Amino acid sequence: MSSTSIPKFIGLRIYLTSTILYLFLVMPFIGFLIFQNLPDIIKESRFPGKRMPMKEGRPPVIRDSVLLDVMGKREGVAQMEQHYKQMADSIAAAMEPAARNHPGERKHNNKQDYLMLFFFWYFNVLLGCYLLGLAFNRPFKIYLRRKRKQKPIGNRLQWYCKKLILKTPRINGIILLLPHLASHTFALYILLSEKIFMKEIERNIFQNFFYVSAVAAFLTVLFVYFWQKNRVRLTYIEHFYSKEELRQRIFRYRSGKIGRQLWFANALTTFFPLAIVGLYIVLSLTSVESLGISELSPEQKKVMLGNWNDSVNMLSGTIDIGNHADYYYVNAIDTIVMFLGIGTGILVSIMYIFLIVKWTTRSIVNPVHELLLNMKKIRSDGITDFTIVRSNDEVGELAEGYNVMIQKIKNYISSISQMNAELEDKVVERTREIAKQKEEIEDQKEEIETQLELVIRQKDTIEAQQQQILDSIRYAKRIQTAIMPPEDLLQNAFCDHFVLNNPRDIVSGDFYWNVKKDNKLFIAVADCTGHGVPGAFLSILGISYLNEIVSVNNYDASEILGRMREALIFSLHQKGKEGEARDGLEIALCILDLENNTLQYAGANRPLYLVRKNHNGQSNEEKPNSNLQVIRQGDYRMLKYRPDSMPIGIYYDAVSPFTNNDITVQPGDSFYLFTDGYVDQIGGPKRKTYRVKYFRELLFAIQDKKMSEQREILQQNIKKWQGELVQTDDILVLGVKIGPES
Repeated sequence: MSSTSIPKFIGLRIYLTSTILYLFLVMPFIGFLIFQNLPDIIKESRFPGKRMPMKEGRPPVIRDSVLLDVMGKREGVAQMEQHYKQMADSIAAAMEPAARNHPGERKHNNKQDYLMLFFFWYFNVLLGCYLLGLAFNRPFKIYLRRKRKQKPIGNRLQWYCKKLILKTPRINGIILLLPHLASHTFALYILLSEKIFMKEIERNIFQNFFYVSAVAAFLTVLFVYFWQKNRVRLTYIEHFYSKEELRQRIFRYRSGKIGRQLWFANALTTFFPLAIVGLYIVLSLTSVESLGISELSPEQKKVMLGNWNDSVNMLSGTIDIGNHADYYYVNAIDTIVMFLGIGTGILVSIMYIFLIVKWTTRSIVNPVHELLLNMKKIRSDGITDFTIVRSNDEVGELAEGYNVMIQKIKNYISSISQMNAELEDKVVERTREIAKQKEEIEDQKEEIETQLELVIRQKDTIEAQQQQILDSIRYAKRIQTAIMPPEDLLQNAFCDHFVLNNPRDIVSGDFYWNVKKDNKLFIAVADCTGHGVPGAFLSILGISYLNEIVSVNNYDASEILGRMREALIFSLHQKGKEGEARDGLEIALCILDLENNTLQYAGANRPLYLVRKNHNGQSNEEKPNSNLQVIRQGDYRMLKYRPDSMPIGIYYDAVSPFTNNDITVQPGDSFYLFTDGYVDQIGGPKRKTYRVKYFRELLFAIQDKKMSEQREILQQNIKKWQGELVQTDDILVLGVKIGPES
């Protein structure tokens, strides 16, 4: 939620609070450890040569075997008084300087010195980090102070604050982590040095303190991070970024989902107090074995086990209940210290838990509340301002989506308002124009009636001229059809065929041609430049040249295409100049020798497809090369002969000869010549071209059909593909099947 006034930047308060929190966590524990181990310390100082028995891996605790010895004895009161008198003397002796009692021991080998060195490192580095934090956070304080006083803010200060404001939680957390790293590194060095401690009790105390201090340091750094993060996102962010920038998420990294944040906060606030309670309980336990007692008297067991004593005695004969030396108990002094430590820890935990829950709740509730207020303004005022995107989780996504919606609503309302204003102006202007146009319309009415009669006469004339043109084109189609050779020339004892010819217009730019000469059948399919009347003219010219060239001499397929190219370039006066028309044609020409069962093919940009059954023997000419591609599918294989990549017409390499492909045909072979109209037809569900791949698959699928049936299947397939779309080009497919196997 936006603040009504510009806030102050909090830096030193966070640092001091985190330091106090750390000390509140560790200082009661230090007192607990020292007080709990005071009897052992006193005994070590009075009897330095005698080591007290300790259970391995567990810190020393108060061990008072005398207390258990006097349980159940009537004279225990006197012995207890004597014991505590000795203890008082030991405490007084322990307070004397170690050098006077034990001049042979080194002064600095005691726990107080190492704890003091630990805190010496901590507070010295902490002081430096306070200065570092002050230097880092001071520009933000200056920025907000200048903004409160409405003073100008320099570009460098604005750049610094805007660049680093979102990083302050991590940077401040790292700064306050440095003294903990320094002091705990020193503590780790002390613990890893085996000969520094002369007494095992000192090592255990220092080791337990190290573990608790590390956990407290971790919680302190988290405390700083969450506090600063909460302040930045809910209090500071709108004063460092413009409203336009805060309409969307400005955070570089995703902070995670709300569910994960809540789980983390719940786990942290639950584990923290339980860990403190459990730690004090574990450290308050005293092992019977550590007291040096191998067997408990009946009175001692009754004090130790209480109401369970009789049940344990009954079960001990049937069930192995273990050695009594493995039992633990909590003595009266440790109980008091334990409750004091637990109380202090819980007090700190309550503050920590309260703040963590408060920050977690505010990070969710405040942005949602701000969003709800803006939504209520929409219902009351009809329009509202943008909300601030304060997080990078689901709430941030919701706020960002809300801003996008508001922006679209504002744009829509602005457009409607502008349209209304423009419409009002247009209505006034149109009213004047209509009044003026009314007079003009009345004047034009008579003129229109006169022109209408003229238009009707022109319409009749145009319709008559259109009919004449259509009649001419239809007659041209008859001429073009007459020039094309009859289909029954292909119908003989050796081969069956079909011709699928679908012109786009009345006349076509695609043509097929065949002629029989000297027991050879010449077959060609060509696609002329353009379609309609221009293409028809070129097709007539191409058929004439083919008839003329074949009638003169017995040329092979490549020579026929070469001479046809020369004749067409000469007839169209093509010189290859820039801007000159590139009219010509693409053609696939085959010469079928019915006597020798051979097929010669040459092509100008148009291929030849030959389909053959797989069980027929493979000849040497079927080896794939640059001109031949073999495709297998099911019971058939297709030999695709590639054409030369040049047309019949003017070309930069118009002198290169065309390539001949000599093929040995077998009974049952089918070959197909076609123009590009079939595969380039647009249609289908996605309005794309049919493509050569689907055309080949269709040819494979219809090989077991008669040629007439193949034509119908091809016709129906292309009509279905085309659908309601217009035909894009002339379509021509010619198929020939060699006579059936004998």
